[in-house]
Amino acid sequence: MDRSSLSTQCNHWHPAFESILQIVGGSGSHGQLIDVRAELKSAVSSDRPLVMLCPHADDGAITAACLLHEYSVKRGQPVVEVLVFTGERNVDAPWMNDKKKVSMRENEFRLECEVLGAEAVCWDLDAYRTPGYAPSPADVDKIVDWFSTRRPGAIIVPPATDAHLAHRMTRALTAIGLLGANLADTLVLTGWTPWGPLPRPNAFFPYDAEAERAKQWAIHCHASQLLLTDYFEFCSHLGRAYAALTREWSEGHAPSSSRSNRFEELYVGAELFQIEKYDASRPYLSAVDPIQIALGILSGKLDAAKFSPIQEMVAGRR
Repeated sequence: MDRSSLSTQCNHWHPAFESILQIVGGSGSHGQLIDVRAELKSAVSSDRPLVMLCPHADDGAITAACLLHEYSVKRGQPVVEVLVFTGERNVDAPWMNDKKKVSMRENEFRLECEVLGAEAVCWDLDAYRTPGYAPSPADVDKIVDWFSTRRPGAIIVPPATDAHLAHRMTRALTAIGLLGANLADTLVLTGWTPWGPLPRPNAFFPYDAEAERAKQWAIHCHASQLLLTDYFEFCSHLGRAYAALTREWSEGHAPSSSRSNRFEELYVGAELFQIEKYDASRPYLSAVDPIQIALGILSGKLDAAKFSPIQEMVAGRR
């Protein structure tokens, strides 16, 4: 039915109904999931690593351990895990002083990287000690210099909707790094975290029992955190649920007789991702997502002058 006729033919029409329906009409097409390896094939190379930005020491293992392990160990591609914020919080060990707690979390992070075959990098930002994780000028310099030197081919970041402030700031610092290094060709992936489900997943990485075992090892490197929450049990159940749903999302609602059973035979779970592109059809996203701003400016679809706060932070290093 033509929506223009709703106002005249509905018995219970309300003036706000049209605006409500327009929101969905302008929110993009029906989602479909693809295998994330198809996008990574042209993005990651010997001199363009796959980078996981970890707000905290265990975020890489929880979000993307199977994907990181696949590319570093099985494919021999460069994989880097960056510990963005390192500190003593949430280490339930009252017999340790703060310095020892920091050391423990960094050691757990490095051990995880050994298990997954990734290079471990610790940024040690001043932002960990400031209200709202606001970066210092030295932090901005460090981040932009690092992005300029390492030139990631693909990068994994937390969601813009994440409840954890450190995760949202990590996404903003990624946007600064991409802009400051002018990395227009870097593939940006948003990864799932327990504190911020993906708003619109569009890619998946299927993993088998062997890869799940590697994820288990990686998560269990973080003994200080497992005393609080058994993240592997959490991720295991979720990965299996995503594996069951991924077949439907990727193959559509085809009759079961016409579907491939290869996914069921080989894979026990799936890690979900959101491949990020600047979405000109939803410009309002730029108001809430730093990555949308960065991708819009880098692609020439947004005027950098309209987003002077980020530009001023980057310009401050010059």
